[in-house]
Amino acid sequence: MNKPLAAALMAGIAGLAGPVLAQNSELVVNSAVAPSTLDPAWACGLQEISFLQNFYVRLVQHGTAEGPEGTRVVDYSSIEPYLADSWEVSEDGLTYTFYLKEGFTFESGNPVDAEAVRYSFQRVLDMAGCGRFFLTDGHIDPVIFDSIEAVDPLTVVITLNKPNGNMLGDLATHAASIVDPSIIEANGGVVPGQPNEFMAANVTESGPFLLESYSANQSARMVANPEFAGEAPASDAISVNWITAAPTLLLQARTGQADITFGLAKQAVSTMGNNPGTRVIAYTNPFVQQMMLPNTKAPWDNVLFREAVAHAVPYEDIVERVAYGYGTLYYGPIPPSLPGFNAELSQPVPFNLDRARQLIAEIGIETPVDIEVMIQEGDATQQQLATILQSTWTELGINLNIRVAPAAEFQDLSQSHQVQSLMRLDGPGVFEVGYYWGYDAVCDNPNNLTEYCNPEVDALVEQLRASSDEAERQQIMDDVTEIWRSEFPKILFFEDQPVVVLSDAVSEFTFSPLPDYRYWAK
Repeated sequence: MNKPLAAALMAGIAGLAGPVLAQNSELVVNSAVAPSTLDPAWACGLQEISFLQNFYVRLVQHGTAEGPEGTRVVDYSSIEPYLADSWEVSEDGLTYTFYLKEGFTFESGNPVDAEAVRYSFQRVLDMAGCGRFFLTDGHIDPVIFDSIEAVDPLTVVITLNKPNGNMLGDLATHAASIVDPSIIEANGGVVPGQPNEFMAANVTESGPFLLESYSANQSARMVANPEFAGEAPASDAISVNWITAAPTLLLQARTGQADITFGLAKQAVSTMGNNPGTRVIAYTNPFVQQMMLPNTKAPWDNVLFREAVAHAVPYEDIVERVAYGYGTLYYGPIPPSLPGFNAELSQPVPFNLDRARQLIAEIGIETPVDIEVMIQEGDATQQQLATILQSTWTELGINLNIRVAPAAEFQDLSQSHQVQSLMRLDGPGVFEVGYYWGYDAVCDNPNNLTEYCNPEVDALVEQLRASSDEAERQQIMDDVTEIWRSEFPKILFFEDQPVVVLSDAVSEFTFSPLPDYRYWAK
């Protein structure tokens, strides 16, 4: 445990008599980590997606289901209409025809019509950022979209070059957000392969909320869009605060100054169990605390060195001391909460420093070895994980230097593959294995931050995407799991069990790994 942090946390809460719940109707949401961009075409991470998606409508959306303790959860197995009133899919699975609802407008007053849909999707493809990976389900070589056509103001036809059973799920992601073409064209337009500076800090609202104010890395205020033609959000106004100071985040959760709190370190969560006026609720999701070891960069280009450091991680201690039990150990390319996970084939890597020393000696690498790991500012869990590795790896002659980067810098450097290693909480934007493997099991994919490449695995991934036979798909996933495990592409600390702290003032809450604020209210 980080003792100075623990002392600060205890000092911050000492002497509190009880909660002081906010009395006004405005919902207050606190989170530890800020978004790095507000552009749905460029956004990659959990923080970006969960905030920006609230300002845009999409063709379709996921439904919800019953969750723990009177809450609800987003149901990723269901697809419902949103901007699209209905749709048709051709028998060969290549053509999707969407019939749009009338009455949706942008804040500018322009209609949210078929041309806006076409422009938005083409923009995502042309910019070739993370959004393209979400929108195409990872089919980017070649891009799976053959054409996007606005047939008339209320009809959009999308033609694919090969069938994809996950296409509707892709169109429910943030990357499929419908943006205002007139605003974007007036502010930089579309530059292939490049981000749009205006959109990094602005939104062109078509959805349930308007962005009233935004201060990067600090705070924002969103208000219900009075012109929104869809179902009104549950809250009229939401204030969002990004708080990197762990004691402050905990203090405001304890006292009810925050109605909803995300990102508390699990050590802080452990102090909230009997706190009056709040509820602590744990959920499951396939998001994993991990360390990327870019396999093309030294020293990670040596599989034996990757195997050595994988054995030099005290996994069980980490789940106990960092995750406080809110974590699941495993090792493999499929997280336990994702369909296709095989527990027998995905046993955790044992902590064995003797084995690690033996492997390093076998390599003959000269020690000490200097390694830099980048973590994101405000992420207390990453700080703890990095500190533990820093202490443990000195016994192997590895000097681990920790680089703390603000959100935007972290995003830019990680996505441009400019770091030696990094830690992140990562999971699928589309909850399907074929998509997820684009992160660390597909060659020449720009979103593969692990930079792992095995042509045999690539061939198996293509077979998986083409198959609808469940037994065949499971066998393919098992084969990939065994190959991937033998090559130790990265370190998996644990599958995270996210914990949300709700004040008793919260009357409606729906959980999602990519939170949607529409469903929250006091």
